[in-house]
Amino acid sequence: NGLICLVLKQYDSNIENDDSLSYKVVTTENVMDTLNDSVYTSDKTDTKFEVFVYRPTMPGDIEVAVCDTRLREASLDLENIHALVTYTFNVDKSMNATETDIYSWLPDSAEEYREYSLSHFRVSVKDNYVVFCLSHNAGTAYNWIVNDSGRDCFKLAASSDCTKVSSIPLDGGEIQTIYAYKAVADGYAKISYDFGAFYGSGKVEETETADCVVLDDAQTVLLSGDMRVTLVDSDTDEPIIFSNDENIMIWTNVSYETPEGTMSTGPILEMTSNHSVVDHNIARFFDADSFSFGLMNAPAGYSLPSESTYSSGYFNDKIIPDDYMTVEKFDNNAAEVVFRLKFTPTGDLNGDGEFNVTDAVLLQKWLLGVNDTKLTGWKNADLNNDNVLDMFDFCLIKQKLLQKNYVEPDERFEYGMMFRVLEDGLKLYLGPDESYEAVASIPADIRLIELGTKKGNDTWLFTEYDGQYGWINSVKDDNTTSTIVFEAAAKKPVIYLYPEQETDVHVELELTEADLNTTYPKYNNGWDVVAYPDGTLLNKADGSHHKYLFWDAVNCRTKFDFSTGFCIAGSDTESFLKEKLTYMGLTEEEMNDFIVYWLPLMEHNAYNLISFQGDAYTNSAKLNITPSPDSECRIFMAYVPLDDAVDIEPQQLETFERKEFSVIEWGGAEINSKK
Repeated sequence: NGLICLVLKQYDSNIENDDSLSYKVVTTENVMDTLNDSVYTSDKTDTKFEVFVYRPTMPGDIEVAVCDTRLREASLDLENIHALVTYTFNVDKSMNATETDIYSWLPDSAEEYREYSLSHFRVSVKDNYVVFCLSHNAGTAYNWIVNDSGRDCFKLAASSDCTKVSSIPLDGGEIQTIYAYKAVADGYAKISYDFGAFYGSGKVEETETADCVVLDDAQTVLLSGDMRVTLVDSDTDEPIIFSNDENIMIWTNVSYETPEGTMSTGPILEMTSNHSVVDHNIARFFDADSFSFGLMNAPAGYSLPSESTYSSGYFNDKIIPDDYMTVEKFDNNAAEVVFRLKFTPTGDLNGDGEFNVTDAVLLQKWLLGVNDTKLTGWKNADLNNDNVLDMFDFCLIKQKLLQKNYVEPDERFEYGMMFRVLEDGLKLYLGPDESYEAVASIPADIRLIELGTKKGNDTWLFTEYDGQYGWINSVKDDNTTSTIVFEAAAKKPVIYLYPEQETDVHVELELTEADLNTTYPKYNNGWDVVAYPDGTLLNKADGSHHKYLFWDAVNCRTKFDFSTGFCIAGSDTESFLKEKLTYMGLTEEEMNDFIVYWLPLMEHNAYNLISFQGDAYTNSAKLNITPSPDSECRIFMAYVPLDDAVDIEPQQLETFERKEFSVIEWGGAEINSKK
């Protein structure tokens, strides 16, 4: 409520006598009233607290310094005292005070330490500060000692004891300390802390290191593995500011060659609502056997250098085209990437975020000189890029409007499936038939989203390419050769068999909406196993033993049902899965198998939209088991990672009762989709 409160811990026995104090609080003169200066004590401990409460009396900047009176006499001249710590505030015209110093975000209590360390771990970067969160057990010789302070580029700006204060001294409890180092000069530096019993053998048990490069006149710090990505206008070199709603993302393709074959991954980096972002993992992929990345989409008004999203970018040290970006690698294995984008007019002349006939009418009025006609962002209407608005632009806007006359799908997908184009020059039609006009030619390898379908038409799908909505045929004229491949995969479905007695079992899997990829043990027109009551399986083909049958599938075309489900914060995923999987009938061991696989893929998302599939899954992945089971539970979770929470009707789940010969299956699929 506009008040500033300062709490100071003091151990001196005679705190009421100012001469005994080791500190003095000094504030900017004539800008605050002191409402309280009281000492609080307890007969259970020698620890005492002095509490100051100030009320600002005028707007402006305020400093509150805690000064060391033992080193230099404290005075009201803030420049001539030795400040142990200085807090700064800004007071607005409404007399609201906002803290502006490092302590506004630096933890200084046990609860803040817990929250900060969970999200930032032991070593992290905040603006141009490197922050260490270090803890050790009280009452032992073990502690953290600074080994390298990075003095060429950093200075220790603050340390904060976040340990909870108690009347009874800690005995084996945790001491929690924050150290924040501020960058002061560009260059390379390492800051490290060693942990060990330094009053005994002196052996170092572990070390935490911040391997840093400092840039931008000490305003930016990148740790090893960090990659800063910035978007700039190719004509002006000015940063491109964009909103979070634009979903600007970076695609990556990474692969490693191993004795077991090629291991591939493809993390997606979403850029924040600014012009740049620092990712703390991507730069480590420069050491991969193959590493490529680029922009998936561009901010409003800007375009990528190629119609195909995946044909321009960084490809194993080669940039295509060479003026698309710059990539600088630093000695600490961090990197700086700058994308240079060309402004492309959108036609949105009235600034409402949409391009429609209203923009054409507005331009027509302006060209005719109608009074009080105002344009917002005239460059958006300069479609021929000649820096002049004239009839040529008006004609191009009318032509652009005609491109929007597409056939609407019968069903639009709120969360569509991502697919990759296989057929170079795949035509985009205004309707689900080649009799409609073809409005675009799509290159191979571009990734798009299925946005809708037509009833009774299994081959044509509705999508958007380069700002134009339309329809593509997913198969060639022979009705068998695919022109696209879906990127969703049925991941790790596993099948448990629990007969009442030792039983020979034959299991067949029939996929109608996906392609079988990997099986273990090997699938050969089915699995033939000896199943035991405890779930152990003996594979007849090679005599190997297993706890379940494993399979996965690619090119998953199943239309998953998200009409009901659950929107769960990533941090709540573990507790959610434990509750729902237990309710649906999994044993603790089966549930743990499920969570161990899926939790690392889900808990770091802001939110997950989760729906457990029924007929949509079981009709597309049919199990034929001989002898027939008496009870069968098939749990398949489809989920969509989200940045923001959404409302969804809660899904009604059914519980499962095991009877006699029971079959249990679980699996899932991540839907990488744009809403």
